[in-house]
Amino acid sequence: MSPSVVPTRDELVARLRVRFADVPAENVRRCVDDLWCCCAHLGVRPEERIIERLAASRLTGVVRGGRPPYPDESPDDRPGSRPPGSHAAALTATATAPPRPARAATRTPIGM
Repeated sequence: MSPSVVPTRDELVARLRVRFADVPAENVRRCVDDLWCCCAHLGVRPEERIIERLAASRLTGVVRGGRPPYPDESPDDRPGSRPPGSHAAALTATATAPPRPARAATRTPIGM
């Protein structure tokens, strides 16, 4: 790798870290490194503006993909809010529903 590439990559990571402050710095660096390597693997010259656009798109997905709020549930119903042993009892109660009978196949004019 030429010495001129490393400062460009570091500058790119620094810019993205400012834009995506909620994402850990190591994850931003790994995202940029991964995209840089993917471009090189595919034979595409890794240009800074292309890598920045792709990384910004990925990191936006990371930020937006966070755990959604649970408006219809009480705080005790949220995953991870109960002690490890008590959650198993709640799962067992809902997992023991009686089986439903299988539906009979429907005959259609095409399948007669």
